[in-house]
Amino acid sequence: MTTTTEPASGSTQGEQIMKIGKLWRVGLIAAVGATFANLVFFWITKRLFSIPYIIPMGGPSGPLEPMPAGVIILLDVVPAFGATILLALLGKYVARPIRLFWIISGVVFAISFALPLTLPATVATSTIVGLSLMHPIAWGVIAGVLTTLGREK
Repeated sequence: MTTTTEPASGSTQGEQIMKIGKLWRVGLIAAVGATFANLVFFWITKRLFSIPYIIPMGGPSGPLEPMPAGVIILLDVVPAFGATILLALLGKYVARPIRLFWIISGVVFAISFALPLTLPATVATSTIVGLSLMHPIAWGVIAGVLTTLGREK
């Protein structure tokens, strides 16, 4: 009779996450990919569909101003690196890190819709819809890249 043992901590064979040094590079790829995809979406929807992307700057009661591309960059890069840290921690401490990562990232994805939905009534509905559509783009790219390229081969 043969027995197999699995380590007390860490991931199973099918879900091993690469070492943190390599995972940071994958996180950078995810951040750049999500940012690029959302900037392309931003520019296309702004030009083809005339979405104004006028939002309050400096807080909810701030003056309405055109949204700069830097906001999109920041709101893609920060979650990408947060997700990278999460996946690294899960890979170190959890038996099935990718499965749990998808669950946690799905919950965070759902919660992320609170931000555009809480914009004041003075913001155009098309802007709210456009901003809301950027969330699945970022989530799909970030989670997809991390869980695909972040696996140990």
